[in-house]
Amino acid sequence: MQSSSATETVHHLGQKVFTHADQLAFARLSGDVNPMHLDPIAARRLISGRQVVHGVHLMLQLLERFAASMPQTALPGSLECSFDHPVSVGDNTRFDAGTDAVGRTVLTVSADGRPCAAVTLDDARPTGLDPLTPVPRARDLTGLAAPLDEQAGSQAGTEFVLLPPTKGFTEAFPSAVHWLGLPTVAALAGLSYVVGMAVPGLHSVFSSLVYAPGSGSELRLQVRRWDPRFRLFIVDFRGALEGELRAFLRPPPQAQPGMRELAAHVQPREFAGTRSLVVGGSRGLGEVVAKLLAAGDGEVTVTYASGRDDGLRVAADIGAAGTGKAHVLALDLGGPHFEPPVLSAPPDSVYYFATPRIFRKKSGTFDAELFAEFTRFYLQRLSELCLWLEFIASTDRKITMYVPSSVFVDERPVGMTEYAMAKAAAEVLAEDLNRSLRRVRVLHSRLPRLATDQTASVWGASQTANNVEALLPIVRQVSGLAG
Repeated sequence: MQSSSATETVHHLGQKVFTHADQLAFARLSGDVNPMHLDPIAARRLISGRQVVHGVHLMLQLLERFAASMPQTALPGSLECSFDHPVSVGDNTRFDAGTDAVGRTVLTVSADGRPCAAVTLDDARPTGLDPLTPVPRARDLTGLAAPLDEQAGSQAGTEFVLLPPTKGFTEAFPSAVHWLGLPTVAALAGLSYVVGMAVPGLHSVFSSLVYAPGSGSELRLQVRRWDPRFRLFIVDFRGALEGELRAFLRPPPQAQPGMRELAAHVQPREFAGTRSLVVGGSRGLGEVVAKLLAAGDGEVTVTYASGRDDGLRVAADIGAAGTGKAHVLALDLGGPHFEPPVLSAPPDSVYYFATPRIFRKKSGTFDAELFAEFTRFYLQRLSELCLWLEFIASTDRKITMYVPSSVFVDERPVGMTEYAMAKAAAEVLAEDLNRSLRRVRVLHSRLPRLATDQTASVWGASQTANNVEALLPIVRQVSGLAG
């Protein structure tokens, strides 16, 4: 199941920047309406932070472009595809054709210089395509309106049946349909539907597939293996196509502790009388800080950039606990200009958890545009917010600002040069702001690896420190200094 990499470029097949409209169009064709592809708000909780292009859509775009440029190419005996890195909406995506060491055609997709997918065409049929194990009754997957989210192990050995729709594929992929046939193209899109909607469904990652031409238009699929160690599904399919696909169950959005759990860590009324602004408090570490303050009977204003529902969820959890008070406020620091939040009164303390996406695709060691984005959030907006706080603060009460830095300044994972540089610069800025501001004091510290949406998929919860144990001492320090 390992695709061979291209060793000689034959020719360039074109470029494309996938849009939200492209996502909707392929979802209509395939039926794969997984939120990771269609919902920009839900997708911001992925490690990519943006809608992910359907892997099968990338593959069909490759096949369409190759078939259009090589119309006399013989029908392959088999096709193998690996999806190594996601392509997101807005990425500059490139399609190329090449050959591997044994002369097979290899089609590749890259985004912003990083290899993302590869399709290898082979004259021979794949070996080991045994018949499916008979089961009493197959489960019909037709017509799912929303992705399933079932217990992974429960699907092992299950057989599914699907009749993929064929409408619209001739218009969308005319050259691929002419070359491979309409049932094959529709069945490939059907595999996207299977992974994104059922196996594993809601929290899916399509990893690879290998197939040979089959017969008919129906697909019968069987979950041959579920490996909980790697969260891996291996699915055999027969009918319109004959082959195997592999898919991973990705971690769901990182849940933070609720008010009931946090109340056990905080003394009653420990933060009573405090008024705090938590920038980026609708999820992640900001959510934990907001709830800790409220658990100690503090008043918090939680800001969000685009996830209003997340902000309302945090406020509802605080309200249901009966301690503290929560307000929800829109504040997008990623725009071209600083727009200060609208507050009824100056806060005692501000916690600055605003951040762009941390993990990015890039082709080199340093990306100037990426560094500029990090510096806009961690330096420019921080400075502008502090200057605004200096302006609104009363003469007799200081506002304490907390700015998180990161252990990555010293312990840099590969690919995080720009992030670490910006965080290091923010430490210098915080110290120099303290020299110039009179009514705002800025505290900063380097946080360990903690469990958030942006880190859970990379290291897993077992490789991160405890969020509450790391943040509660900071909240106590900041609250003790407030005013």
